[in-house]
Amino acid sequence: MSSQSEIRNPKSEILEVEDLTTYFHLDEGIVRAVDEVSFTVDQGETLGIVGESGCGKSVTSLSIMRLIPTPPGRIEKGRIFFKGRDLLRLSEPEMRRIRGKEISMIFQEPVASLNPVFTVGSQISEAIRLHQGLSKGEAIEKAVEMLKLVGIPLPEERIRAYPHQLSGGMCQRVMIAMALSSHPSLLIADEPTTALDVTIQAQILELLTGLQRKLGMTIILITHDLGVIAETADRVMVMYAGWVVEHAPVLDIFEKPKHPYTLGLLRSMPRLGQTATRLPTIEGLVPNPAHLPSGCYFNPRCPYSSDLCRKEKPELRQVAEGHWIRCYKDI
Repeated sequence: MSSQSEIRNPKSEILEVEDLTTYFHLDEGIVRAVDEVSFTVDQGETLGIVGESGCGKSVTSLSIMRLIPTPPGRIEKGRIFFKGRDLLRLSEPEMRRIRGKEISMIFQEPVASLNPVFTVGSQISEAIRLHQGLSKGEAIEKAVEMLKLVGIPLPEERIRAYPHQLSGGMCQRVMIAMALSSHPSLLIADEPTTALDVTIQAQILELLTGLQRKLGMTIILITHDLGVIAETADRVMVMYAGWVVEHAPVLDIFEKPKHPYTLGLLRSMPRLGQTATRLPTIEGLVPNPAHLPSGCYFNPRCPYSSDLCRKEKPELRQVAEGHWIRCYKDI
């Protein structure tokens, strides 16, 4: 039986993350991949997590799924409440019953995520049998239904195909079919449109939003593409060097960004009718997470940096209704 500290009364949030901190203990030092990250996701909404490569987006999602490789990784502290239960306090058998059934994840690089020696049908049906207890024949029928749901033509034939026989877009749809096969409450999509051309990208995004409306799903969408965020997200969490630096409704992020890093990301987006031959960029590089700068982690790249920024770490503070930033300056 769960202890009182494991369960809380869920409100409108399906997921509540408090002070999540995940480090990797390597020979060259401690990599602070996720540093005191807190956020909530409401039932039926889409939370977009955005930032450059190495900012902690994927490690945050793997921490929620409790898939951090240990060693060298370790969730140092924090709480992750899913439907009121703290996932970090569950045993591994309890977590396996949630992982893939109530919380599913679409991983990066779908071709690499699928096993090349098994047909896509066998891989989908295995997930179905594991979580729903169906017979082999029933699981195959359900797998065909899922391929139809995600818009794969001739699903009765495609179910016998191997991953290398399908395009990148088709493999992505197979991954989505597998993730949705148990009708999860929460879907974590980690860069679901990476390496796909813009036409297939649009189809995948339309598919996800359509299935969300149909199934009443909650989605965490992880990407570095602000165009994808603009089309799909309700709220946006901007990450930098393991920190949440800005968290706001999607319209506020695009119309009233408050953090210099968010502003830099938006300025670097190409726009229709833009005549400049070169896009603005954020100067410098993302810092080595094993050797982070003192004070604000963004200060070496920030045009507004001051002595205070170089000495003291800023805390998240609210600057408007539902709008939080980690910065001493309000742009």
